[in-house]
Amino acid sequence: MFKVISVSARQYTNNFSQSIELIAKSEVEAIILREKDLSEEEYFILAKSVKKICDKYGKKLIIHSFIEVAKKLGIKNIQLPFSKFITTGNLHDDFDCIGTSVHTVEDAVLAEKSGADYIIAGHIFATDCKKGLAPRGVKFLKEVCNSVNIPVFAIGGIDDNSVTELYNVEQNNFSGVCVMSALMKSDNPQVLVQKIKDNYSMKTDRNKYLLYAVTDRHWLNGRTLEEDVELALKGGVTLVQLREKNLDFDTFFKEAEKIHSLCQKYNVPLIINDNVEVATAVNAEGVHLGQGDMSVAKAREILGNSKIIGATARTKEQAVKAEKDGADYVGSGAVFGTSTKSDAVKMSFETLTEICNSVKIPVTAIGGITKDNISELKGTDISGVAVVSGIFAEKDIYNSALELKKKIEEIVNEK
Repeated sequence: MFKVISVSARQYTNNFSQSIELIAKSEVEAIILREKDLSEEEYFILAKSVKKICDKYGKKLIIHSFIEVAKKLGIKNIQLPFSKFITTGNLHDDFDCIGTSVHTVEDAVLAEKSGADYIIAGHIFATDCKKGLAPRGVKFLKEVCNSVNIPVFAIGGIDDNSVTELYNVEQNNFSGVCVMSALMKSDNPQVLVQKIKDNYSMKTDRNKYLLYAVTDRHWLNGRTLEEDVELALKGGVTLVQLREKNLDFDTFFKEAEKIHSLCQKYNVPLIINDNVEVATAVNAEGVHLGQGDMSVAKAREILGNSKIIGATARTKEQAVKAEKDGADYVGSGAVFGTSTKSDAVKMSFETLTEICNSVKIPVTAIGGITKDNISELKGTDISGVAVVSGIFAEKDIYNSALELKKKIEEIVNEK
């Protein structure tokens, strides 16, 4: 599970106790009391008050550097600078959980061999705390994770935007992030912690591609698009794409605002088809691009790393290029043919499987998928299905989505 640990820094707040209490109320895993400028006596007094707050909200308090303070307060969690960790023996006689900070892969390996229970690796991104020092980057974090088996936490310049760049670390022992200035400066740490978790999850959780509803207003029959989308959301769709090929910008924008608000209500990402400008204007979670649209690389340049970018891929080569250019997923089809695109060519299951096996990013099958034929996709290694008429042309949108969700979960879980 992805965890957020708060690291204290008095210089970033005018009311330290209030800031710590607000942070303790949030979904942080723990608070590291890192106040290295204090004397041991001053630190003890501060730690005693912070412990009361952490105890009140059931949060783990980790003492930084001051071993004797931790012993006096009966705190069993300690975080030490690497040099102190390496030169202090028998730490496990007094502590249940011992962490240290590392700045090289070699230090990470030595920390594990010397008994560290977890390590904090940094600094990953540029930060005011390390002015003038170049960040080590995500590549360094991946190397650290690959070199050890204990939990690894990233630190340095991490907030709700930069956290999305950690999505491709893809190591089981990458356990979360340590956040200092962003949380200490925040007026609402509870919201910020949730955003950090949600934004990381949005980029890494493959389950969001399970049932991908693609809108089409041809079957509204007097209803509004919002009504139909809400029925699909209630039925369990995990991603919504707003596809409006024939609307002008203003009309598309207004419709996107309504659908985005609805998706946020159900905590489901909204993807805008083709139109990066509209996606940016409504701050949608992402965009989907066809082969004839803006390039994935250009869209990534405009949208940054925090947004989801999907690409249509009808061949292995197109899928590999999309991944290389920064796509988060590819949509491939039409697996059963389709009535929604006149130029769609039916894709064989062999080609679909080949595409799935050529990339690490999720692949969603699309094209004529319904509750009656979806089971035929077993064995293709897809991460999910994108469905248009199989949801929105049905008389009972809610139950159709419900049944499709159940069946695609069975297919994906059989892998």
